[in-house]
This record gives sequence, C-alpha cells and structure tokens, in this order.
Amino acid sequence: MARSTWCYLKNEKRIGEYEELTVRSVGHWWLGDDPQWAQELRRGFHLYSETGITMIEPTRLHVNDVGAYRDPFKLTYRSYTLQQDGEEKKLDGLLEGAKLAGGLYRKPALADIVHNYIPAMRHAFWGFGMLQTYGAAYTPSGTVMNSLLFQTFDCMRHAQRFVELAWELELEEGEADEPHRPWMIWAPVQALRRFVERALTNFDWAENLVLLNTVLAPLFQPVHEALMVGIPQSAGDWVIPQFWLRLAEDTKRHRVLGREFIRAALKDDPRNRSILQDWIEKWHPLALDAIDGLGPVIDAAAVHGFATRYAEMRAAILDLEAKELASCGLALACA
Repeated sequence: MARSTWCYLKNEKRIGEYEELTVRSVGHWWLGDDPQWAQELRRGFHLYSETGITMIEPTRLHVNDVGAYRDPFKLTYRSYTLQQDGEEKKLDGLLEGAKLAGGLYRKPALADIVHNYIPAMRHAFWGFGMLQTYGAAYTPSGTVMNSLLFQTFDCMRHAQRFVELAWELELEEGEADEPHRPWMIWAPVQALRRFVERALTNFDWAENLVLLNTVLAPLFQPVHEALMVGIPQSAGDWVIPQFWLRLAEDTKRHRVLGREFIRAALKDDPRNRSILQDWIEKWHPLALDAIDGLGPVIDAAAVHGFATRYAEMRAAILDLEAKELASCGLALACA
C-alpha cells in the first residue's frame, strides 16, 4: 500500500480511501475452497464477500497476485466524481454557448459525420462500456475492478453526450427518428460493429480488457479524433472539435491503464507473454478492419480541405502501436 495515503491520528494508522476501495473491496472467502459446492461450479466460478456477493470468471492469464496491477492515477470514487463533474460543467457550457452563438448548425462538408458517424458512436461507446462492465464484474482484482468501472462510467457518459449532440445538430428538421440505423447499415462502421459484437460474445474478462484498451484503442482513437476534430476544423466548425476534446482525456487514461495492466500481467507471471501475444494476434486484424472501414470517410474530406490521407494516418498509427507493444516485449500482428 502507498504510505502517502495512510493517515496518522492519535497514534492510529488508518487505511486511506484508495486502499479501502481497491484492496479491501475484494473479500476473503472463496467458493473454490469450499467442498460443499459442486466441483464443476467451483472450477468455473468463485464467490467473494465483504462488499456483497459476486462471481469471478476464469481467465487464460496466470494470476498469482491479484494485487499486482495498480492504478497509476489512483482514482477513487470521490476524486473521479469531482473530476468528471468539472468536465461535465465545461461541456454543458460549451453546448449552451454554441446555441447562443448560433454554432450548432450543420455544414454540408460534415454531412457524413453529422448524419451517420455521430449517431453511430452512441452505440459504439455503449458497447465499449458493456465490455468494461463485464470485466469489472468478474475480475478478482479490486484495483482492476475499479479502473474498469470508471471506464464504464466514461463510456456511458460518452454515449449519452453523443445522443445529446446528435439531437442538437438535427433538432430543427427532426432527423433523429431512427438513430440506430447508421450503426446497423452505414458501411464505414460495419467492421467496428462486428468488432464490438464479437467482443461481447467473449468470456474472458482479461482478454476483453486487452482487446479494448491495448488492441482497439490505439488504432481507433486517432481515427476517431480525425473525424471529430481534424475534419470539422478543416471545414470551419468549432463546436464538434471542442465537444470531443472535452471527452478525450478519458480515452487517453484508458490507454495508459491498458499498458499498465499488460506490464503487471507480464511481471506477475512470464507465461502470460504468449497468452497476451495470442490475444493481440487474434484481435488486431479485426481492429484494423474497423479503422479501415472509416478510411474512405477521411479521404473524402480532402475536397473540403482536410490535408491528411488515410494511408498516411494508418501508417503512423501502426508505427506508434508497434512501438508501444515493443516496449512491453510484445509484437504487432501483421497488418
């Protein structure tokens, strides 16, 4: 435990909020050690108590020390809530200011982004949040549980805000009657939808954490930023870029947490290296398909002044991801 979070009062040593929420949230009795339960159940699930009863799914990872992973941001419920409350106020102010300034109008150059991409993203972020909810429910690590719960809250917030932005941009003509249609039929996001739907059928909580934070996020986030920041800016829009920049810090934190989880797993047991590499090779082609589907939208923005071509962006993204994985002793799957 970090001494910085311990307090001394009247010669009493009291556990800090961070440890209380991340270490003591995992209980001390296990169904797997109790012979009164059927062996088949004990092999597949464990129960723990102290903050209630929950189940833990098995994972291919070798987990010797459930406390090996530590959140580098040391977020607690209180610090997270205070942080996000400030960000929500900024975002509310942005949207209100945009309304007053007449900035919430649709530019023809951004038709695909406004009519299709923004409505689709509520479903993408909802799917990301469901993956993180699953991981938080089944990990034996209290720290991983908390980190994934905060990511779930982030994605719920993102999904809600994308709903709101779509409403505001399309309110005048009432075009938001079927917001699910772009997610279901718009060609550029179908590979991303397949990635999310396939991931939601995967029943290894650690694999889900890796496929989302370590495999998809480094590929998807730069493309998403181009669609929400770069292209709108090139078309003269200021509301959409500022909207996403108020949310982008969350996703940067997710990538850091993903890297820290990888490092903790490798340090905990050397056998995890081959497992992690298997997961990268399994999910990387699907993640690459997800961003390649959006490539034509990026290239089409050239006629409106967006200077970066998708092939150039793709090469830079893969180069950076390869370096990040190499720093952990892992390799990028062939593109």
